[in-house]
Amino acid sequence: MSLARRALRLATHMGFSDLQAELFYQHDVRLSAAVLNRLMQQVGGVAEQDRKDVVEALQALPEGVAREEQALSKPAIARPKRLYISCDGVMYPTRYRQVEGDRKRIVYQEMKCGTVFWQEGNSTWHKRVISSRDDAQGFGAGLWELAVRCGMLQADEVVFISDGGGWCDTVARTYFHDAERILDWYHLVEHVWEAGRGLYSDEQATKKWVSRCTGLLRESSGIGLLRYLERCRRSHASRPNGSAGLDALDGLIAYLRPRVAITDYVDYRARGFVIGSGIMESTCKQLVGRRLKGSGRQWSESGAVAMTAMIGQRINRSWDAFWASRPIHRAA
Repeated sequence: MSLARRALRLATHMGFSDLQAELFYQHDVRLSAAVLNRLMQQVGGVAEQDRKDVVEALQALPEGVAREEQALSKPAIARPKRLYISCDGVMYPTRYRQVEGDRKRIVYQEMKCGTVFWQEGNSTWHKRVISSRDDAQGFGAGLWELAVRCGMLQADEVVFISDGGGWCDTVARTYFHDAERILDWYHLVEHVWEAGRGLYSDEQATKKWVSRCTGLLRESSGIGLLRYLERCRRSHASRPNGSAGLDALDGLIAYLRPRVAITDYVDYRARGFVIGSGIMESTCKQLVGRRLKGSGRQWSESGAVAMTAMIGQRINRSWDAFWASRPIHRAA
């Protein structure tokens, strides 16, 4: 049990080949990649099943007091005054192949990742994470339960920040409709850059236009940028051959207009809110990027889910408590 616990913790940091060398160096033990993979899938599978059990129990209850009482029955993690919630998806390579003509292409799948984070005093940040391959409803239920245990129901302010992805919006509307909703600043700026490159072939002209747009975002929020984009569109449409950049402008306008209500960055900054999802990005790297992605790495469905579940146990500082539940015996 002790060796398995140590081996799997190392496995959340490094590939099995490096792990085998480290185990031999530290413990004079040789374990094959097949044994390590089987162990990871068994133990990680238990961690994933624990998460699913929580989600299914919540979804079986009516929304409201019953669900809240169920979530609050577990020990509280924190009681912050301001709580942030975020989610995103990360693509990772699988072992599966899709035939395209005479070639077989690697199939990529999305791992949904979520984090709940808060600041202690004026310096230290804390977070808890979750991951799954569930649909938006199932994933959202798990993220909501985690947020409740992190003090969401007692917090003075709750902020949900993410990109404008469809399933992220579904999670926000379904489970966090009372939270302050913020469109990630950096994600919107990426869309501005994309439109700028569609408008101008010259890099300097692109930079100048993007700088103008981001300045407007800082000074007058998303509504100010939207009005400027609409003026730009009218101006380009009136020029000879001006239609070349209209598709880029139309795409950015179509993205921003339905989300303008969650782009009041002037107000967010004045209230001291985080407006970029940097902690979410780092969570995605920790849960998926560093271990599931990389040269030659390919994953089965169960393997990817098990690995991210175990990484989550480490990040959440619940590793020892999880092992105290005897996951190997439960897997058997």
